[in-house]
Amino acid sequence: MNDLQKWIRIRKDLYLQMERQVRHRLGEDTPELMHYRKAYTREFSKKWQVSSKEALWEQVDRSSVIMIGDFHALHQSQKAQLRILRHIAPRRKVILAVEFFEAADQDKVHKYLAGQMSEKDFLKAIDWKNDWGFPWEHYRPLLRWAQKHKAPVYGLNKSYKKKSASTLHSRDVFAGKIITQLVEQNPEHLVVVIYGDLHLASSHIPQEMEKGLGKAFSKRILRVFQNSEPIYFQLLQKELEGTTDLVRLSQNVFCLMSVPPWVKWQNYLMYLEQAYDLDLAEDDDDEDDEVLDYTDHVGRYVKIMAEELGVDVSLSDLSVYTARDTAFWSQVRENYDAKKIKWIESMISEEMSFYLPEIRAAYLARATVNHAASLAMQYVRASLSSAKRLQGDMPKDFLSLIWLEGMAYFGSKMINHKRKTDTLADIKASLASRTPVDLGKEALQLALTQKMHELMVITGVSRHKMQARPRKKESYLMAATLLGGMIGERLYSGYRKKQISEMTVRKFLSKSVEDESFNIAYYDLMEVVESLPAPFHSKKEKL
Repeated sequence: MNDLQKWIRIRKDLYLQMERQVRHRLGEDTPELMHYRKAYTREFSKKWQVSSKEALWEQVDRSSVIMIGDFHALHQSQKAQLRILRHIAPRRKVILAVEFFEAADQDKVHKYLAGQMSEKDFLKAIDWKNDWGFPWEHYRPLLRWAQKHKAPVYGLNKSYKKKSASTLHSRDVFAGKIITQLVEQNPEHLVVVIYGDLHLASSHIPQEMEKGLGKAFSKRILRVFQNSEPIYFQLLQKELEGTTDLVRLSQNVFCLMSVPPWVKWQNYLMYLEQAYDLDLAEDDDDEDDEVLDYTDHVGRYVKIMAEELGVDVSLSDLSVYTARDTAFWSQVRENYDAKKIKWIESMISEEMSFYLPEIRAAYLARATVNHAASLAMQYVRASLSSAKRLQGDMPKDFLSLIWLEGMAYFGSKMINHKRKTDTLADIKASLASRTPVDLGKEALQLALTQKMHELMVITGVSRHKMQARPRKKESYLMAATLLGGMIGERLYSGYRKKQISEMTVRKFLSKSVEDESFNIAYYDLMEVVESLPAPFHSKKEKL
């Protein structure tokens, strides 16, 4: 088995494992539901071609209806919807029609968008938690966009007590009628529909629209699916998965490829487990009751990384905690002084995931694939380098912190290669758009100054002095995250293109940041990193 086939096998196994676990939690599909799903699967059996965002924007301009798929538990799915909305020409009037609101709540939706209801009262009034349940904060930006552009929002959903393939079809009929009415009553508007991917199959909602609007109108409907598993693995076999963000299935059908399949399903699994854990917490007043343990999720990634890199890493020292774990806080207070506790609290407030080698505790800030994967690599690196202490003495440990963040980001790319970091160009653009009092400007300036200092040292100006000295210690955290992301992005790109070997990666991971000489060694390491080509100029280039 060659390296590519090994890489594919590891990730395909992970995807199938994640999907099975989600299906098990949701319940096995009935024959009727499998039949409904087949219509969706057939969409991706056709020939496709790699496409570009320019081709998508051209089709957006030609369309009267845009249907964008939604994978409800995946935040990247809603981010993609927002990116498409932001690209619609300002001259066009837009109506937003969404699955996540019920048509029966239309009056409440109008009142909320008009500022006549608070967000808290609105969510309670529409019973968001029970009727939809997916994270509200993922969908909120879509509504902020609608408010800003004065775009009315309409609910397309209808609740049924019994959920089956027949109710899915009934919902398609119901949504199709509402969309048809919106088009007929507002012929000068562009109607943007956000609905679950399965419902976008041509024989589902589009067919219902065709009944009311006529077959000729179907050419004016643009459909954008998201993250098809069959297409992803075909791209993977051709080694195009890293450079392809969009494929075209037909003149007016695209599929956006923003995350690998295992990330999509792992996020769903984590969402289901988290939701179940919160339900238990609400049903049980016992504060000592156990909280959800993410050790298995992180441990799974540790195994994948260790197998791919050819290293032995024991899971015996891996214990994953979250902010709800009282045992974590007890260990921190018992083993760290006030200064280090304050640093740990700063990392938590910045939503950083981290590993504390002194107490062998891994802290997971968010239940997402990116955080779990970066934490897994932090554990791998700590094991290989025999790490013994927290890096929190700033500015002395600043370079060590940058390197740790770089290795962690590299690990997250091993699991989610679609992840993108800020570049030097992005930092400069962010600085240019901020006022002197903006939150985070000091960290951006520190990151830019450090990067320019690195380039000066690497190119031979050894006596160049690092000028920036931030007033806030937290600025070091944000700057290290930005700079580490750039390191990890370049390293992963070089690793996948075989510009650096597994042996080199192992040496990088085994390098102790606790040695007094590390601040010198760091620039030698950066010379290797900077010799690798940057994979992109700005993350804004990516769809």
